[in-house]
Amino acid sequence: MVRKSLIFIVASLFLAACAGTIKFDPTQFMVDAGPKETIPPVCKSSYESANIKVAVVNFTNNTTFDYANVVQTNVQGTGERTAVGGAAVGVVPGAAGVVWGEKEKTKFQQDAQTTQRQINAKLSESMEDGVTDELVNMGGATVYTRKEMEKIMTEYQFQRSGLTDENTLARLGKLAGVKFIITGSVNNIDLSYKTYESARKGLERKSDNTLFNIAGFVTAAGLETQEGWNISTDVALRILDVETGEVLFSKIVTGKQIIGKIPYPNYDAMIGGMKKAAAKALENARPLLSKWFIVKGYIVQMRTSPDGKERSALINVGEKQGLKVGSELIVSTFQAIADPFDEKKVSCDVVKLPVALKVTDQLQADKAWVMVQGPPEAVKRVKVGQLVERKPMEGQGIFKIIGY
Repeated sequence: MVRKSLIFIVASLFLAACAGTIKFDPTQFMVDAGPKETIPPVCKSSYESANIKVAVVNFTNNTTFDYANVVQTNVQGTGERTAVGGAAVGVVPGAAGVVWGEKEKTKFQQDAQTTQRQINAKLSESMEDGVTDELVNMGGATVYTRKEMEKIMTEYQFQRSGLTDENTLARLGKLAGVKFIITGSVNNIDLSYKTYESARKGLERKSDNTLFNIAGFVTAAGLETQEGWNISTDVALRILDVETGEVLFSKIVTGKQIIGKIPYPNYDAMIGGMKKAAAKALENARPLLSKWFIVKGYIVQMRTSPDGKERSALINVGEKQGLKVGSELIVSTFQAIADPFDEKKVSCDVVKLPVALKVTDQLQADKAWVMVQGPPEAVKRVKVGQLVERKPMEGQGIFKIIGY
């Protein structure tokens, strides 16, 4: 019954997402001949597209993860019993549900030692690839990878050790025209076995009413699939200013992945689980990173429906800048504010209008048609020439948070 409910909810959310796609034919709307935005000279710099150059390098693995010890401690601490002749799965009071014999434990330790060495060799590079992928798909920045920085390093005859020293890397970044360096580390990997009962009780402890709201019901419906080995990975991200060497941004994000109920996962399952958990962690950094690397442009043309009830806009940013069908943008107008104590001192005041621009199915490489949504009186204030910026992106959805 629980699984059927989960399938129904997933299907409903999928259909709702499809229904939310705005289909639009701009030829059915009339071009507005209304006034254009008047931009005060002090505000014109707000329109400059930064196209920030960033380098993603120098990620490290700071974990002290010992797979064999973690698993054995977990099982021993929850009521281990010996299975003669081989590994077994059992359910006893207080037990994790996974037990095995001495021969299997010996082999398990040998495999785990090899696995740990492999983790230390590849996990940090995987994080660099993941961050690069996030930034490229997000838009708003030109991204340099470790290999590209190494080419520049060779050209300027830097020592290879430069990629492990942040001061030297900042010097290299200046030569490459890079403004920011994104670096970080994998700080912790946690492995635990969860039964259905332990997951359910953990949910109930959060709130007596959790199971009765929609999010709680979805979580409860997924508890069956949470049973088994849970991997949690913490990833630290930092943004360094190349000019000053200052750390401008620092955040630790966490992701979770469930890798199954087998007595002990093999190498591929464990490494894959760690990397998937880390990728989910990076998704939680999207809201903050999208504020640093803003996609922005301006309104090129406005159109109104024949009945005058709907308005649309053509903007000069599209897929190349990371927009997708359904993306939401903010629109702003400007005013110049004079200092009451110094008339020569004028500042730019940015006023965000209480409307949303939703990208329709008319999305192109360098432009997009959007629908203007909001109160009628606010919609009428949207004009050609106004600044548009992509709304900060969202992080993980609830299904990924609980380990899907």
